[in-house]
Amino acid sequence: MKIVGVNIKRLREEQDLTLRALAKKLEISASFLSQVESGKASPSLSTLKSIADALSTTIGNLIGEAQKLEDNPVVRSSERKYVQELGRGINLYLLTSRDSNKQMEPLLFKLKEGATSGERSYKHFGQEFVMVLRGVIEVMLNDMSYILKKGDSIYFNSNVPHAFKNIGKEEAEAVWVVTPPTF
Repeated sequence: MKIVGVNIKRLREEQDLTLRALAKKLEISASFLSQVESGKASPSLSTLKSIADALSTTIGNLIGEAQKLEDNPVVRSSERKYVQELGRGINLYLLTSRDSNKQMEPLLFKLKEGATSGERSYKHFGQEFVMVLRGVIEVMLNDMSYILKKGDSIYFNSNVPHAFKNIGKEEAEAVWVVTPPTF
């Protein structure tokens, strides 16, 4: 996760933002942001998305995804790019190669037992589709809870406050498609 912190700091400094100014904008503590920048702490997925938005970039740029476009549209399972332990026990895998014309971002989420998107709901522009491949995931939309098991799917507007959690006794996996692309 050190590359994430290095990229956040570089972009923050390029935009002449102080650590305190960015932290205030994100409604997080400056000390936590400092720990993220130094690689001593990992932000939740929602916080990483907020940081990317505040710095006018994508999560992909923050995690160091290569900037060049790929000629081969196939991504082999052994070649998937991932962010290890993004947030609270979430492994996120990119299912497509980089393409500036992408209209959606298919992702593979692997959630350890008890893994969560964060302590509070978040919202952003776009739409999301989720299909559970293994395990049990709870998706909260506003104040409604939806329990998804293997083969179940859900589709929602991302501007609705949402959060998710693995509530099963094993690792859960889900294909998560987000629009617009964030990586």
